[in-house]
Amino acid sequence: MTMFGNDLMLHEGNELELQIERTCIALGLDFHDEYQVRMFARDVLQNIDRLRKAAREGDMQSRIKVELYGLAMLMHKTNSATFGSGYLNQFAKVTEHQSAWAAIARALWNELEARNPDNIAP
Repeated sequence: MTMFGNDLMLHEGNELELQIERTCIALGLDFHDEYQVRMFARDVLQNIDRLRKAAREGDMQSRIKVELYGLAMLMHKTNSATFGSGYLNQFAKVTEHQSAWAAIARALWNELEARNPDNIAP
């Protein structure tokens, strides 16, 4: 990727982080509270189909949860494109300016690992 491309991806990552922070606020989720974030991750992973259906039917709380989950996945994709697939090996450095996303990503990975410890690789 060119230097311009990396700059563009970094800008996109910054914009995504800001949107993740705003979405956490809209949801009433304190991304500094590890327990709250873990409960969000558990709820989304256990109920994603129900949440998506409720969101389509106009339930704003469900819509915000689905959106936050999607933003977290998009940030992972953006970071992979920007820093390479091995960026997870340097997670703390890469995410030092992405604290909301990092908290949500960690909670999702921890929850996935608790469900299936043999099939997760952050």
